Amino acid sequence: VMKFNTQTIGFIQNIWSVDNHYRTEFDSLSFGVRKYTKNIQQGSYSGILNCKYDSTDSSLTYDGNLVSVPDSIQNIFTLLARVSQQSPEYLDAKWFPMDHDGELYSARFLWADTSTISIANSTILCDHYRLDIKAQDDVTSTPEQSDYFMNNIVSPEVIRQIWVEKYGLRRIIQATVKIYGINIIAKIDHV
Repeated sequence: VMKFNTQTIGFIQNIWSVDNHYRTEFDSLSFGVRKYTKNIQQGSYSGILNCKYDSTDSSLTYDGNLVSVPDSIQNIFTLLARVSQQSPEYLDAKWFPMDHDGELYSARFLWADTSTISIANSTILCDHYRLDIKAQDDVTSTPEQSDYFMNNIVSPEVIRQIWVEKYGLRRIIQATVKIYGINIIAKIDHV
């Protein structure tokens, strides 16, 4: 199970309040999605989306809508679990099927280098990847229940990078997203 939360704090909280919660259950071998839930509280919008994998017809059901998918279908969260558990040699340049709120995509990690990230007074040796995501078909609009994070993470204009601890726990140490000239950096708080 992977849980992921996004929240605004400080000054931004007063302008654009966000408190979004995502939960994904997945197969530990294939990283295929089994259940996915998101609870969105964003500005004046609030909504819940539920998804469940059905192995009898290899589909995801989104609140009654069926999407045919392979058994190993990923989402952004299972991809993050995968990159923290598998080697660069295995992951590099391999395309994985990806579902994104009912739309089909493909995603791959491209190993860029081994680099050092500084956290407080420590330095951590990391595998550095770029994450590419492309739509399988012409995805012209995102589902109405989509939120700011999910809308933008698959945008073709986004440059996504991830730094994963090379040894030890293989935690994601840093992630960056560059979109519309804005560079957003998420970094682990402490070692």
